[in-house]
Amino acid sequence: MLSDFDKTLTKAFAPGGNETASLIAVLRDENYLTKDYPEKAKALFKHYHAIEIDSKLPREKKKAAMQEWWTKHFELLIASRLNKKDVEHAVLSQWIQLRDGTEDFLIFLRDKKIPLIVMSSSGLGIDAISLYLKNQNCFFSNIHIISNEFVWDKDGFAIAIKQPIIH
Repeated sequence: MLSDFDKTLTKAFAPGGNETASLIAVLRDENYLTKDYPEKAKALFKHYHAIEIDSKLPREKKKAAMQEWWTKHFELLIASRLNKKDVEHAVLSQWIQLRDGTEDFLIFLRDKKIPLIVMSSSGLGIDAISLYLKNQNCFFSNIHIISNEFVWDKDGFAIAIKQPIIH
């Protein structure tokens, strides 16, 4: 079984129809990092999201732009002093919730010994996804995460991103 994380295992919409946040949006919008991080992150989004959703753009050009976007965003996260504690706070946000029935689905997969690969380009990567699932008591041995992964220093600050970047 293969799944994405943000807005696939988690809810895409809150009651009332408002779109929910992704893990990276929680980090940005709840001001965990430097004061200039949200503005710079939104500028990157504004520029690159238009490219991402342009159906007329050749695949190779779009792929190169997405690689550039994620590289710049990870550099921004590192420069903004991303810490493991920030990731821990973000995954506890009320804005991130499993879709209805997801817990039962994950338990079913575990009980039937069906592997689940969560493949995600999440800006907060493996650490955030695994921590979120652990906090929900849903991180089982049959779940394998393929996502971006930070290198942390001894004080818990992100100092690099492992290659290759998933986007």
